[in-house]
Amino acid sequence: MHVHVELENGYLPDAYGKYAAPEDKHEWSCRRSFPILIEDIPADAEALALVFLDWDSVPVCGFPWVHWTAFIQGPFDESLEIPDDASRKCPCRLIQGYNSAAKSEPERGTGYVGPCPPDADHAYTLKVYALDEEPLLDAPFWANELIRACRGHVIDEAGMLIPSRS
Repeated sequence: MHVHVELENGYLPDAYGKYAAPEDKHEWSCRRSFPILIEDIPADAEALALVFLDWDSVPVCGFPWVHWTAFIQGPFDESLEIPDDASRKCPCRLIQGYNSAAKSEPERGTGYVGPCPPDADHAYTLKVYALDEEPLLDAPFWANELIRACRGHVIDEAGMLIPSRS
């Protein structure tokens, strides 16, 4: 399985992060999610889980910031494109979880919250897991619940580092 996100000059395009257009932001945070192309999905995949994390946030806030958790219900063809702004448009097969803003700012705590690195450029980790069964989770769910539901059911995985500018 392969995951691809189009970058601009080696970075996540500004439309999906700190420098997003005002209509795509809620105060400090971008709510417009980036498109993701997932290729070579195993034929027996019943669901895809995705986790988008910022490990570079640990020195800033003390923990890896969860920017997006979701799973996509099957069935799938060999490839799937999660479209631009899927988090807000929320296609019916995209089930979204909480992000790290959920406790302090509930109004933006579910779905995608874009990168907003305060101190330096950060490299964000996108992981996609092909699962042999759909996670038994009610939305919204926490990242740890999604990872726990994936255990023993991952048949393939792919990921990429996605830099975003400060």
